[in-house]
Amino acid sequence: MLRYRLLSPRWCKVWVDLAGNKLRSLLVVLSITVGVFAVGMVYSSYLMFQRDLAGSWGAASPADVGLYADPFDEELIDSIRSLRGVREADGRFNADVRVRTANGEWRYMWLTAIPDYSKQKVNVVRSQSGSWPPGDGDVLLERSSIKELGVSEGSRILVETAAGNKRLLKVTGVVYDPCQIPSLFSGRSYGYIDMDTLEKLDEERRLNQVNLVVEPWVLQGKETAPIEAVGRRAFSKLEQGDTTITWFQVNKPGEHLMQGSISAILLLLAVMGVLSLLLSTFLLINTVTAILTQQVRQLGIMKAIGAQRGQLLRMYLTLVGAYGILALVVAAPLGALAAGALTGFMAGLFNFDSGGLELPPRVLLLEAAVAVGIPLAAALWPVWRGTGLTVREAISDYGIHSVAAGGRFDRYLDIVLAKLKELPRPVVLSLRNTFRRRGRLMLTLLTLTIAGTAFMAVFSVRASLSANLENTLEYYRYDVMLQFTESYRTGRITQEVMRVPGVKAVEVWGFTPGRILRDERKESENAASSEVTVLAPPVGTELIRPVMLAGRWLVPGDESALVVDTTTVNDNPHLTVGAPVVVKIGEHKLRFTVVGIAQGVWEKTCVYAPYDWLSGAIQEAGRARSVQIVAADSAPQAQKILGRAVDEHLKRQGLRVKRVTTVAETKQRIQKGNDILITFLLIMVVLLAVVGALGLAGALGLNVLERTREIGVMRAIGASSLDIGQVFVMEALCIGLISWLAGVVLAVPMAALLEYQVGLLLFHYPLDFHFSFSGVGIWLGVSSLLSLLASLLPAWNAARMSVREVLNYE
Repeated sequence: MLRYRLLSPRWCKVWVDLAGNKLRSLLVVLSITVGVFAVGMVYSSYLMFQRDLAGSWGAASPADVGLYADPFDEELIDSIRSLRGVREADGRFNADVRVRTANGEWRYMWLTAIPDYSKQKVNVVRSQSGSWPPGDGDVLLERSSIKELGVSEGSRILVETAAGNKRLLKVTGVVYDPCQIPSLFSGRSYGYIDMDTLEKLDEERRLNQVNLVVEPWVLQGKETAPIEAVGRRAFSKLEQGDTTITWFQVNKPGEHLMQGSISAILLLLAVMGVLSLLLSTFLLINTVTAILTQQVRQLGIMKAIGAQRGQLLRMYLTLVGAYGILALVVAAPLGALAAGALTGFMAGLFNFDSGGLELPPRVLLLEAAVAVGIPLAAALWPVWRGTGLTVREAISDYGIHSVAAGGRFDRYLDIVLAKLKELPRPVVLSLRNTFRRRGRLMLTLLTLTIAGTAFMAVFSVRASLSANLENTLEYYRYDVMLQFTESYRTGRITQEVMRVPGVKAVEVWGFTPGRILRDERKESENAASSEVTVLAPPVGTELIRPVMLAGRWLVPGDESALVVDTTTVNDNPHLTVGAPVVVKIGEHKLRFTVVGIAQGVWEKTCVYAPYDWLSGAIQEAGRARSVQIVAADSAPQAQKILGRAVDEHLKRQGLRVKRVTTVAETKQRIQKGNDILITFLLIMVVLLAVVGALGLAGALGLNVLERTREIGVMRAIGASSLDIGQVFVMEALCIGLISWLAGVVLAVPMAALLEYQVGLLLFHYPLDFHFSFSGVGIWLGVSSLLSLLASLLPAWNAARMSVREVLNYE
């Protein structure tokens, strides 16, 4: 009692409102907490994700330029380091091998030999556990490959070299290389060896890759042209050493190798953060407005005994601020913990180091603004309006006046309900009560509608990604593709492949790296250019069905005709139908005319030329570097077995196979990446759905408090507990159904926008629009379930009120 004596009457009322009505206080604090938690978790995750990714990526000193070439001597690296604009350069050798996993399957592995692990300057590989550096006959596995291979330190792995020889390597440690695409997405494993081990794998003790970092003065924001100019000088230096460059790669400063997927994740985090903020805002406005509206009669009594408007305003705003502070104390640490867990999950997915838990000041400020600022803003109008009422108006308010038909909508609703005579009276009452407080109903509907819209839009993105994958697989109509280390006679390739049981059809293609130049001048070779893969299928092939966006596909009689894909056009905007283009393939500079533009697939930069003409132009007539196979059995496992059988047969015949790719494995790998993205999205949507459900539960709980006297009247005239509970359950289901209908309408444009943006970020072209009707059906079930669960506690509280309790309620 002492604390009440020390406080003035109005602050005593604030304390009683806060601590005396524990159920109502808990309801308000919980409503605010959920919104603050959602905003804090999303924003903290966004900041920690960017912080940790940038830290891991920057610590590795990632290369600005990477050059892949035929084997060359280490002395060339020193000459590249001396070039103007080059700050540092390192060389290494990458050996393409195959490794046997713990479950007996064969997968591709990139074994990297680094001359001196203690002097790494670019694309730095760091030890995580075990021995360092690798010894003779040892291999260190990149940590993202451990799970894919199913091995551990101390075990041995069996690798098969490009020549077909098998070698055992001992796994002596685990390393971290942030400059490699994680094995989950690349479909290959990574290992690190020394130069002595390299010789045991049928390779020369030389290098075939140069990574370089440019001087800071070269950088001009995100521009790649200045970096490429430095890289071209290194390109020329390698060519002067009688080395053929097979690939030239320029990286945007500060951008991760998987920046497309990362940007998509960050975009979706930002979208979900905005939606969470909107939901929390509507939830807080709804809750605080209802609480203040409920106390209109109390305002009248206080005004009757002399309370001034300013005093009442400060008193109620203090109460609302106290609710917000309590919610902030609970939500801030929970949001940080959830953000840390989410960032840890993303770190494992994209293979970067998590920097641990953090609550950045800007996040705390945003949470404080949401927890305190928004409730105060929401309370200001109802408090101002309530304190402006006369004493008579305030005291005569019973919270039930809105039941009377006060407008056209109310009259129409009453007419419709009057005709539904077959419905039970509790159901009719539920339908009428649903539209009783239309302002509160609109805010509650907004929270549920936004959650439902996001849920259905995510399912539509999933459908669009799946359709895009299927369309891509329809693009290439073969089942297995083999690439060779050198060109072989097409007749020999076809003859040997057809000898393998299970092969239905064979088609031999030209397959070679190329470079798009500005023109045929010598100076253009060192100028900015675009690396592409040149595919040369036979004209009239049935194993490729490109989606033509402009112009036409290759036809019989074509010479020097070229079809480019959209990814190539993005890098070379001047490539239009009818435009001339110069492509350098090896030592040959060929002049083409663009006859068509095809939709790109999987971020590959591909151009297509007629086989007969191209093979003659590069002096490889009658020879090819790849073969496409149609399997008699299209089952995924059968494709894997066939690919392995063809590979082994060709190697026995002296044909060196560089890579075997099956459509089934490619689909599985891409689908796994899509599923991870969709799972992440669904986690965020579930959070939104929980916010919406709690908003509905809060609104119904306040309805119970507001209608306490009505419940007493219903009890007095014989209503059972089941009847009273049914009123609130049916009201919740009705709100859930309305929000579902509104969500279906809004999900269409939101899905279209998300699919467009995700397509641009992941594939550099917008995805075709696909609306998921299964998502509509699933959300109907989910929203109904959430509405039912949200109504249980309010319905239970209403059903167990006695007549005496409710008639004595003030």
